[in-house]
Amino acid sequence: MSTSDAPAAVAQAVRELRETAHAWVDGGHADAEVLIAAAQRAVMAGVDTPSLWHLGALSRCEHDEAPELFGRVMDELGFGFHPPEGYWEGRLALARWWASEIVDGWLDPAEGASLILHEVAEAYGRCAELDPLIEAVPALGERGGRQRPPEEITAQLLRAARELVARIPPPARPC
Repeated sequence: MSTSDAPAAVAQAVRELRETAHAWVDGGHADAEVLIAAAQRAVMAGVDTPSLWHLGALSRCEHDEAPELFGRVMDELGFGFHPPEGYWEGRLALARWWASEIVDGWLDPAEGASLILHEVAEAYGRCAELDPLIEAVPALGERGGRQRPPEEITAQLLRAARELVARIPPPARPC
C-alpha cells in the first residue's frame, strides 16, 4: 500500500469497526472470529491502539476475551458507548447515540432509523424525545403514493436524527 492509500485504508478500517459497534452496543455481539479478523485488518491498515493489537493477536483458546477487548477498542477509538444503568434511560441514550452516528455520517440514515424504531421506539413507546423519527418514517411513504427520491428520504431522516440529538440529553458520565 502506498502512503497516499494509508489514510483511506485507516478510515475504511475504522468504519468497519464502527459498523460492528452499531449492533454491538445493543447486544448484537459478533463472533470472536469476526472481531479478531476486523482487528487484524485494522492493524494492517495502520490503525493503532493497544487493545486493537491485543484483539487481533488472540489465539483460538483466548476467544472469550474478544468481547471485552472490543469494548476497549471502541473506547480507545472514541466511539465507545456506555449507557446509563436504568433500562429506559439506556434506551434513550442508545437512540441518541445512533442518531449522533447518523448525523456524523457513520451510520446510514435508513439503517439508523430502523435501529432506533425497532430497538428503542417499539420497546419504549411514544415519547416526545422520539417523536421526530417516529413521525418522519410514515411520512416517507406519503405524497400520493409516488416514490420519493432517495436524497429526499435521506435528508428527512437526517433532520429527524438531528432533532433527536437535540431533544435527548447526553448520558451523564459516571464519576
